[in-house]
Amino acid sequence: MKLTGLRVVDLSQFMPGPFLAANLAEHGAQVIKIEPVTGDPTRGAPGTDGAFYAAINRGKRSIALDLKHPDGREAALKLMNEADVVIESSRPGVAARLGIDYDTVSRTNPRLVYCAMTAFGQNGPLSQLPAHDPVIQALAGTLPRDSRGMPVTTGPSLAALAGSLTALSAVLMALLRARETGRGDYIDVSLFDAALTAQPYLSGRLLNTPDVSSQETPDDDSGLALLSSYETADSKWLCLGGRERSFATNLLTPLGRPDLVGDAIGPAGDGQTRVRAFLTRTFLTRTLDEWLDWFEGRNISVAPVLSLAEALDHPHAHERAMIQSDPSGRKHVASPIHFRMEPAAPPLAVARLGQHTEDVLRSIGYSEERIAEVIASGAVRGQHDDTYAVAPMTQTTH
Repeated sequence: MKLTGLRVVDLSQFMPGPFLAANLAEHGAQVIKIEPVTGDPTRGAPGTDGAFYAAINRGKRSIALDLKHPDGREAALKLMNEADVVIESSRPGVAARLGIDYDTVSRTNPRLVYCAMTAFGQNGPLSQLPAHDPVIQALAGTLPRDSRGMPVTTGPSLAALAGSLTALSAVLMALLRARETGRGDYIDVSLFDAALTAQPYLSGRLLNTPDVSSQETPDDDSGLALLSSYETADSKWLCLGGRERSFATNLLTPLGRPDLVGDAIGPAGDGQTRVRAFLTRTFLTRTLDEWLDWFEGRNISVAPVLSLAEALDHPHAHERAMIQSDPSGRKHVASPIHFRMEPAAPPLAVARLGQHTEDVLRSIGYSEERIAEVIASGAVRGQHDDTYAVAPMTQTTH
């Protein structure tokens, strides 16, 4: 596969870093996940039965180390010195205090690509603020609001996902450069920065329109009738998703209101209100299935509003091989990257905490006697070591 032979050390926890590392593993990279001896906190995420951890850590080898212990730190440095990529997600300054930072490791491994993922980056007044996704989105202006204007703190982890994909792009770019020059790089990925890029239309207007104040949202997609959802007669919902003239004509003409086409493609205001009122009344006259039959073949951007469970069960998701099972039978959402010549072959098995500790230590030159010593010291956790309970998911993200 594309990344066969790439060696990755994943020191990160929670979602952004592990999701990045899982993407690399799905395309052939060998990923060793260094966990604390009590485990990545997502192993103990309440109500998930391990599914959250499995979804973002499949295909990795697990070694459990106490990085505050000299023997644990020594093992981590040996692994990092042989790695092509290191991913870490501690708060700024923590890696340096532990002695596993880029400046330390790059002295002996100059080709290393070291990706530090944090909520707000390595510098700036917010750099030490602990934050999960809703707090990052709140500060990045991407937290959605309901119809009353109240912020909604549930929903997709937009900042984490944007940060992971940003980091994936950065890591691959740095690897290309390292191949040419023999020098890696340090990558400072801020989830806040990544979230700021998620609304280029709005941010461009706010930054460049003199008469739009910082407290005011410019004329965006809110309130536009052809970019809205409507309830149907059976209390289900459909979503219109395109306001080009062709879509407006194909919808409103057969509904007997070609006179509303101009309003539908115009700016927010009274015209949009008229179109929205008409469509609200109209869509309540039939069930969702009846409307979907009516839309068939009319070339209109429209879809039913599905729950996540319905989306995961949709025939299109299965036709695209987006749902796959690991050896234990646990189902996973597969990689969205589809290569024709070398398709992903996701290694979906999920490692037990410390499952590969002994094997990984042997691979970097540890003798059986030394392995026994470091396990006895508490610096590492072996496959059958039940000394520690898995930590519950109570820590902050970054």
